Amino acid sequence: MKSTILLSCLWASLPAATLAQTAVPDLDQQGRRGDIARRVQEKAARQFEQADRDGDGHLTEQEVATVSPYKARAFSQLDANGDGVLDWQEFVGHSRWSR
Repeated sequence: MKSTILLSCLWASLPAATLAQTAVPDLDQQGRRGDIARRVQEKAARQFEQADRDGDGHLTEQEVATVSPYKARAFSQLDANGDGVLDWQEFVGHSRWSR
C-alpha cells in the first residue's frame, strides 16, 4: 500500500512530456518493465476481446462496462475522436501496443 501511494505521488509529480515519452514500455523491452508491459497488454487484449461481443473491433460504453466500470465512467475522456466507441488505441490509452 505504501509503495502504491509513493508511486502515485512520484507519478503525479513528473512533467507530462516525460510521461508521454516513458510511461508505456515497449513490449520487447527486457527486464521487469517489459514483463509488466506484456502482462498488462495481454490483460487488456483479453478484456477488449471479451467486451467486443459483436466482433466489430470497437467498444460501446455498455460493452466497456462489462469489463471495466472505471473505463466506462471515463468513457467520454477515453473516446479521443468523439465517435461514441473505443477502438483498441483509445481503450489502452496509447498507440504503442498492437492488439
